[in-house]
Amino acid sequence: MNYLKQMLCGLLILASSAESYAQPHYKIGISDSFQPFNYRDAGGELKGFNVDIARALCKEMQARCDFVVTPFSKVIPALEEGLIDFATSNFLITPERAKRINFSAKYYRSTTSLIGSLDSSHQSPMAILSDKNAVIATQQSSAQANYLKANSQVQIKEISSIGAGLELLRQKKVDYLIAPTLFALNFLQKSENVNLDFIGNPIDHPDLSGSVHIGISKHHPQLKEKMDHALNAMLVNGQLRAIINQYFPFDVY
Repeated sequence: MNYLKQMLCGLLILASSAESYAQPHYKIGISDSFQPFNYRDAGGELKGFNVDIARALCKEMQARCDFVVTPFSKVIPALEEGLIDFATSNFLITPERAKRINFSAKYYRSTTSLIGSLDSSHQSPMAILSDKNAVIATQQSSAQANYLKANSQVQIKEISSIGAGLELLRQKKVDYLIAPTLFALNFLQKSENVNLDFIGNPIDHPDLSGSVHIGISKHHPQLKEKMDHALNAMLVNGQLRAIINQYFPFDVY
């Protein structure tokens, strides 16, 4: 009888140990309309910089991960509700966002630019932002949209995606588009946008430029430390810069 009790205790300890070391499973929020960051290829598979970053992170953290396609405007609510665990969604840290979600360490750096017709590329972005007649498209719920509302006198056209904004720009239904520089760079390199260009230099404002972070649900407070450790390991072993170099013609870290 004592032997059976010892065997049973041993099995319980082994089961408990196996559970402790079980592979974690994370749900990753990501959109699919921001080439080259996250998009679907011709076969419908998710591709892009943020997709590769997320997959590399999961491998480094020895975790099993599934993507949950989520529109950008719904990513933070999904993190708050615990519907997703983290999101590679190009977040700049703001006080309002920090109340709602946690953030990883930096994984790249972002700036913001105005895009318009080629013959307007010499204009000053700040002069345009003070023009009450100028119509500027911006992605809804973005840092750029919030900036325009607080710091400009222009007419704001909120749109669902940067691609939709460029289409309005091509059709001359808006005068300009404001967007993260790296997003816009990808679109401007396409032949159909040959008549569009950046307007002056990137806009110099702390709300529009800075380090970019992964959003983490506050339901998993321990995940930040684990993710930061993984990002640092990817930086040290060169994997982070290798992914950056695959997508961008200059260092964005």
